[in-house]
Amino acid sequence: MGITVVGSLNYDLVTYTNRVPNAGETIRADIFETHTGGKGLNQAIAISKLRQEGSNYLVRMVGNVGQDSFGTELIDILEKNDVDCSNVGRIADVKTGIATILVEKEKGQNRILITEGANGKTIFTDSQMNQIFKVEQANDCEFVVFQHEIPDPCSIMKWLKKHRPNHQIIFNPSPFQPLQKEDWSLIDILIVNEIEAMQIVESIYSKEEAERFAEKIKKDFIDGYKVLCQKFQQSIVNTSDNSLGAVIITLGSEGVLFLSKDHVTVGYYPACSNIEVIDTTGAGDTFLGAVVTQLYQSISLEQAMKFATTASSITIQHKGAAESIPLYNDVLKNIEY
Repeated sequence: MGITVVGSLNYDLVTYTNRVPNAGETIRADIFETHTGGKGLNQAIAISKLRQEGSNYLVRMVGNVGQDSFGTELIDILEKNDVDCSNVGRIADVKTGIATILVEKEKGQNRILITEGANGKTIFTDSQMNQIFKVEQANDCEFVVFQHEIPDPCSIMKWLKKHRPNHQIIFNPSPFQPLQKEDWSLIDILIVNEIEAMQIVESIYSKEEAERFAEKIKKDFIDGYKVLCQKFQQSIVNTSDNSLGAVIITLGSEGVLFLSKDHVTVGYYPACSNIEVIDTTGAGDTFLGAVVTQLYQSISLEQAMKFATTASSITIQHKGAAESIPLYNDVLKNIEY
C-alpha cells in the first residue's frame, strides 16, 4: 500500500520584509519570491523526500488544482519528487489555491493568508472514494494524512473508518476549525502545535476546564502541555485495537511532547539548538512528513521524534516550504545521538 495525503495544493506568493506594516501603512519590502505550497502538497513532498532509501511504497497526493499555469507547476513539482498525482483533479473555471505569505526577515516568523480556489472542490462521492481507496487485500493498511485546508476532511475520515478500518488516519488540524468531540475519535495520530492544542481544549471542554489547563501551562509550560497531551490521548483520539493511538504536541523552540498506546508515558524531545532561523514556513509540514514516514516503517515513536525534530530544524534554515525539505540521508547526517 503506501501513504496518501488528502489536502491542499497552493501556489505561494512570498514577500520578505524587515517588519510587517501597520494598518493603513505602506512600506518597502526587500524580496519577492514564488514557491509551490499548500499543507497537503508540502506534506506529500516531505513524506516522499524523507522516505528511507530503498523504500518502495507509494506516496500519493489527492486534491485539486485549477486549469492554469499555477496548477501545472504544482503537479510538476509533485511528480519530480516522486509523488503520484493520478488523483489530483484539474478543475475548470476555478483558480488554483493561493497563499500570500509575509516573512519578517530578522525574526524568521511568517503570516499567511489562504485563498482556497480549487481546494474548495476537494469533496468526494462514495463512488469516487472507492476509486481512490481501492482494496487490493482484505488486511491492507494505508496511512492517510489530512489537514484543514479542504472543506470537510471529517466526511472522508468517516468513510475510511467505515469502509477501510485498517487504514491509519493522521490529522493536523491546521488552520484550526472546531470539530464535534466525537469526530476527534476518528483520528489515530493527532499532530498539533501548542496553539492548536489550546484551540482544541477551548472547542471541546468547558470554559472552567480550559482555564485550568491554561493556568497549568502558565505555571509550568512543558509540564502543563504534558497534562494536555495525556488528556488528549486518553479522551479524544482513537485507541482501539488496530489504532496507533498517538498524540504529538510540538512546542516550537521548547521541543515536542508525544504519547501513544505503546509509549504510555508522555515523552519529551528538545528542539535542536544553535541554528540560524531563516524561514519557519515549512517546519510543521516537514515535521509531520518525517513522523509519518518513520511510523509507517514501524520505527518507534521516540526515534520518530528525534528524526522529525532534526528534519524540521534543517528546513527552517532555508527559504521556502517544499524546496527547503531535506532528504532522508541529510537528516541522518545531522541527528545528534
